[in-house]
Amino acid sequence: MPFVIAAVVIVGVVSALNLVLTLAVIRRLRHVEEHGGAVTPSLLPVGATIPELAQVGRPAVIGFFDTECDACTAQLQPFLDLARAYTPERVLAVVSGPGDEKYTGRLRDSARVIAEPAGGPVCLAFANSAFPAFYLLDEAGTVRSRAVTVAGLGTPVTA
Repeated sequence: MPFVIAAVVIVGVVSALNLVLTLAVIRRLRHVEEHGGAVTPSLLPVGATIPELAQVGRPAVIGFFDTECDACTAQLQPFLDLARAYTPERVLAVVSGPGDEKYTGRLRDSARVIAEPAGGPVCLAFANSAFPAFYLLDEAGTVRSRAVTVAGLGTPVTA
């Protein structure tokens, strides 16, 4: 009988530990989902000079979108709202993936749009592997702010 009691106690403790770990994983997954699906995105650091390939005027806002990314779809309208603070020549949107027409059509009036396959030259120049990704540049063309959400960029830079 003491062995049965010990076994039940051990199973109870292991089950409680399993529940705590499962709740921690769920919490972490929610955090990842809220931040555009990237925990540690590969973005150019603040203070970096943007690659010559992507110079579109200064200050500038640059956004990277993937057509197969749900977080990108959610960030499209906030990006368009931010783009209104600039002339279209000072906003660059890079769209990767199949079916890019749904993005390019909406972005065309607010930004200069580059549609390229995944791993295209602009994404390579920025070493961009996270989608969505956004950059806010200052007058010198250096990264002032970077984020995986438009809200994470902060306030626009005025000329």
